[in-house]
Amino acid sequence: MSAAAAPARRGSRSAARAAAAGSSGAEPAADPLVVVATEQPRKRPRRAAAAAAAAILEAEGSTDGDTASPAADAGTATAAPQRKGPGRPKQAKLPSTASREFEEELWAQGYKLVAGVDEAGRGPLAGPVVAAACVVPPHVSIVGIDDSKKLSAEQREALYEQLTGHPDILWAAQVVDAGEIDTINILQAALKAMEGAAGALAQRPDFVLVDGNRLPKGLDPERSRTLVKGDSRCFCIAAASVIAKVTRDRIMEQYHEQWPQYNFAGHKGYCVPEHVEAVRKHGPCPVHRRTFAPIKHWFPLEPADGDDDGGKKAGKGAKKAAAAAGQEAGGGAAKGGRGSRRAGKAAA
Repeated sequence: MSAAAAPARRGSRSAARAAAAGSSGAEPAADPLVVVATEQPRKRPRRAAAAAAAAILEAEGSTDGDTASPAADAGTATAAPQRKGPGRPKQAKLPSTASREFEEELWAQGYKLVAGVDEAGRGPLAGPVVAAACVVPPHVSIVGIDDSKKLSAEQREALYEQLTGHPDILWAAQVVDAGEIDTINILQAALKAMEGAAGALAQRPDFVLVDGNRLPKGLDPERSRTLVKGDSRCFCIAAASVIAKVTRDRIMEQYHEQWPQYNFAGHKGYCVPEHVEAVRKHGPCPVHRRTFAPIKHWFPLEPADGDDDGGKKAGKGAKKAAAAAGQEAGGGAAKGGRGSRRAGKAAA
């Protein structure tokens, strides 16, 4: 048999089987040689079903007005969450407020007046170091009180006004000028300012919480304790940090009016390139700290008679300037604590 006759023979056999099946009434068997599998196009079941249902409803019409469209239901079910585009307005961030946990523990132990103490201005090349003490009663709530370094100048000013203007809040501030800083060093000056601020409160506090890890010698260790990073962890210390920072900033703004060439109003006496260059060009003024680098290297002090380190000689002008600026700055920042005591009594 030839190769060309084979397909014809197979075709005749298939036709014969089809004819036999037709005569008997049974369905013809599928010939595996002629069945071809075809791949159907892939469709998304939900969308396909929704489209088909919508077409049927559109063709036949819906008689029930309360019947929801399947297409609408399918669209709701498969809709992706809306993405936040660049043009969408951002939600305003609520201001954070320091915790009152430490104060609450002390209140529960019977300490009614719990004071927080903090300082500002240990690092600058010029100006005083200022400390503040603050007692905020349990019933007084001020939103946004936090470490002064985390706040903008506008936020600090607004919070300062709320703290110092509230009749139930006790507060006081203490200033130690640049001359005394050069004499006793910055650490002792900061501790002295904190002790003085706590002592200048109109009422003696039952317990004092001090920012940092060193307790001033004049505070009773049984009625006071230190708290590392207290200005960001404790409400009353954070409140004190705001008062101290604003008080010092205002003093530096007063200094700016006397010595505008240094721009104290801009950098508040800190060691920024602009300030360093101004000192190099103009030399130090009476409120610069002469024992701080690079000033002490560029302009070394000559010891005065009976003064080995020369700190007292450098401090005369600084004390006069600090006294004048402290009285004008407000907030009880007058030297020696007398002004801060009066301010605390008025606030109380």
